[in-house]
Amino acid sequence: MRQNGKISSEKQETFLPKLICASSDESADILYASGFHAPDEFLYFETEQRRGIVVSPLEYSRACAEAKEGVEVIDRSALMRECGTDRPFLPFFSRRLGVPRWCVPERFPLKTAIELSDAGIEVICVKAPFFPARECKTREEIAAIAKSVRATEEMMRLLHAMLAESKVNAQGCLELAGRVVTCERLRAEIEGNFKRMGYTASRTIIACGVQSAAPHNIGSGPVRAGEVLVADIFPRSDATGYWGDMTRTFLKGRAPKHVLRAYRAVRKASETALGMIRAGVAASEVHIAAAKTMEELGFRTGRKRGGMPCGFIHGLGHGVGLEIHEGPRVSPLNTRPLRRGNVVSVEPGLYDPDWGGIRLEDLVAVTGTGCRNFNTMEKELEIP
Repeated sequence: MRQNGKISSEKQETFLPKLICASSDESADILYASGFHAPDEFLYFETEQRRGIVVSPLEYSRACAEAKEGVEVIDRSALMRECGTDRPFLPFFSRRLGVPRWCVPERFPLKTAIELSDAGIEVICVKAPFFPARECKTREEIAAIAKSVRATEEMMRLLHAMLAESKVNAQGCLELAGRVVTCERLRAEIEGNFKRMGYTASRTIIACGVQSAAPHNIGSGPVRAGEVLVADIFPRSDATGYWGDMTRTFLKGRAPKHVLRAYRAVRKASETALGMIRAGVAASEVHIAAAKTMEELGFRTGRKRGGMPCGFIHGLGHGVGLEIHEGPRVSPLNTRPLRRGNVVSVEPGLYDPDWGGIRLEDLVAVTGTGCRNFNTMEKELEIP
């Protein structure tokens, strides 16, 4: 906090003019507010009278065609001619708008904040979410997410088919079309297909065996029969910017008893959580119920040899929209009630460094009486 320089931090309670300085690749807030997708940094501003974006001449015509209704598009070069090159642009623009203070998101360029502050314009950093309305999706947003989930399921079914068609060689590794099946090969097949479908997927998790005990290990090396394979697929639509997200766990052949027990416990926890979700239920209660379900089936959360974590070691879920991880969180730390229009993942999991992990993830929209599950793919572990 820099109080004497008028840079401060506080919770937003009343209307303040808003300012974002970012590209829409790095800021979901600027994409949400403007509707304009650009790889380079531009400005979004909002006062009580005006909403607009300031873009370069390179982007001006496209911004005019793509920006949301009601969002004014301003050519930055015209303002720069008035401002001149010998003084910072944003203080000049702020005075032009008659704005003595700006509300900015937690991620905001420090140099820009200092320039504003030095010019006597207050910069107030607001605790996330910057746009609280983002957590409750509109009908159009839900349709965009549902479309992304359908593409995600298509690739998950492709993965299942590749595993089903694979044969087990003498070394216990899977082979398909005469080549050993690796995590890298499966990932490349999925991500390449997504690009042809109009989606971008990166660092898709295809983790086999003990690698799957670390939830965000993307996986490498051969896929072996008799070992769990966690597939967590999360593409982003190139057209809308909305994400899909789902996870399934597979095993080629017959599963060991301890793996089968863990899988059934995770599946039961998923059913428990999905049955609880509705508007008005505290997010923490859903997480706690899922965790209790797995604990009652013999799977406690703690640490094993060498201090390695085991059991249910993450939150039950998170919001999905223009970001793959956004509010609301479904965790023991979030005691706020879920609201109609929230889109959240439901992904209980169990992890053991001795053999790997199990995770099952669906994406749902919260309704007044329950939830709409975007996923239709069954939850089956063993692949003959």
